[in-house]
Parts: sequence; structure tokens; C-alpha cells
Amino acid sequence: MDLESSKPPSAGAARPSKKSKGDSAPLSPAALGLRIRALRKSKQLTVEALGELVGVHKTHLSRIERGLKAPSLTMISKLANALGCGIGHLVGEVIHEEAIVVSRGEELHPRFMADEQHQFAALLQDARSSSFGAFILYPGTSDGPIQAQHEGHELLYVLTGSVDIHFQDRVERLRAGDCIHFPGYLTHRIVRVGRAKASALLVMSAT
Repeated sequence: MDLESSKPPSAGAARPSKKSKGDSAPLSPAALGLRIRALRKSKQLTVEALGELVGVHKTHLSRIERGLKAPSLTMISKLANALGCGIGHLVGEVIHEEAIVVSRGEELHPRFMADEQHQFAALLQDARSSSFGAFILYPGTSDGPIQAQHEGHELLYVLTGSVDIHFQDRVERLRAGDCIHFPGYLTHRIVRVGRAKASALLVMSAT
């Protein structure tokens, strides 16, 4: 054993500091750029509009969002002010309370749709973003004329039972574990197969 290396460090020697659980590494330029872009889009601002608010050309701001250029502290302060958030939130040190939305199981109350056959429970009842909606769907067996058609896209993941999705030229049968994705402009109808109850996770995007 090396006795010299086993000696305790002198009083003046530097010791490595222990990182507390609350510490977090600073965001990389790429991660910071993604956060700026997400906040900008949540405010429905274009790159050009945000650039005007902080006094830089859209090309400069675009490079920041793509992680090609690290913003100065002054620029971070201007961006935080323009985006209506604190500097800590922008650089990832603070999470706004409304950024995380939790829906408890006891808060989910299935409601009947207009046809009184299908039921659904909204998973994001208190969500502050309208970019997508998430539901638990309990399809009925109705084969009536009600057919959905909407903007954006739709994703359906079958949790239990089996369902048929009727399109204009075909019928897709899905069983538990199956998933389907399609643009909302396609006319479609979702119905349960057989007597056994069926349920599915339904996610609909606004664009």
C-alpha cells in the first residue's frame, strides 16, 4: 500500500464536492434550443415574431433553437421575458406547476356521446394545452349514421375487447394490444365487436 496516497488531505487541499439530489446539469445548447422552441410554439409565436421581441434576426434565433448557437445570459433573460417565464424555467432549473398535469383515476367519469351508445372519459380534463386530447373510449355496438371527421390525426390503442373501425372502403378489426393511426379527415366510425365490453386509448391531435 502506498502510505503517501493513504494520508488524509491537508486542510488547504481541495476536496471534490458532493452533488446534491436537487442539483442538475446545465442544459446543452441543443436541449435549451428545444425548450425555447416549445415555449415559443405554446405562445403561438413565429420565429420572426419572437426575434423582433428580443431584438435579433430570425436567422439568429433559428440557430439558437437548433442548438447551433448558445445564447448569452442577456439573450436568455430577454427570451424568458418575451416568453412570459422565469429564467430558471427557461434553462430547466424550475418547472412551472402547470407544465405537469395529473388526472387521478377517481376523477375520470365516463360520459355518453350523442348516440347514447359510446362512452368516453377525458384523461386531460385540466390540461392547459389544446395541442392534443386523450380519452378512454368505451365503444358501443351502434351501426347508426354517426361518423367522425375532424382535423388533425387520431391514434387508437385497444386496451380490452375488440373493435371495428369502419372507413369508406374498408373495415379494420383491432383486438387488445392493436394500434391504429390515421388522419382525422377520413370519415370513420368505431364500434365494439360482440357483447364483451371493449375499451381503447384514443389520442387526437389538433394538427
